Amino acid sequence: MNFRHLTIAVLGACLCCLFYSCTDPNDFEEHHMLENENWSMHDPITFAFDIADTSALYQFGMHFRYTDTFPWQDLFLFMQTTLPDGRLSQDTLHCFLFGPDGKPLGKGHRVKELEIGYSLLRFPMPGHYSLRFTQGMRAEKIRGIASIGISLKKTESVTQ
Repeated sequence: MNFRHLTIAVLGACLCCLFYSCTDPNDFEEHHMLENENWSMHDPITFAFDIADTSALYQFGMHFRYTDTFPWQDLFLFMQTTLPDGRLSQDTLHCFLFGPDGKPLGKGHRVKELEIGYSLLRFPMPGHYSLRFTQGMRAEKIRGIASIGISLKKTESVTQ
């Protein structure tokens, strides 16, 4: 290996360490791309993660990438949570993607990006959780949704 390759390898390793050290291991973020920017009501999106610290508060957020071809102002989602002990809970989320004036709330050109902070959560038990989302728009397939994501960020206090 010559000096140039060694320098690039060391620089790459340093950058990886830097980015890894800036990422809190208690945080979770994941995105699912939707094929052809269409979402069928029969194609749920599932996120799975582990929680170790049940005393911590987590900020739960949703991330949307969407286009002007989305035909409504808002999006309804059904969220099914599976707890580590197998119990299920169901909730409905209501997300506004466009304002009353028809302008997108997200930023971007053709594809808009929008992050919505929903709530602070405290998980009742340690273990493996899964969140399963289905679109609840009363249409077999909705167009204009490029991706859906969630984030869980450990927070120190309620004021953050």
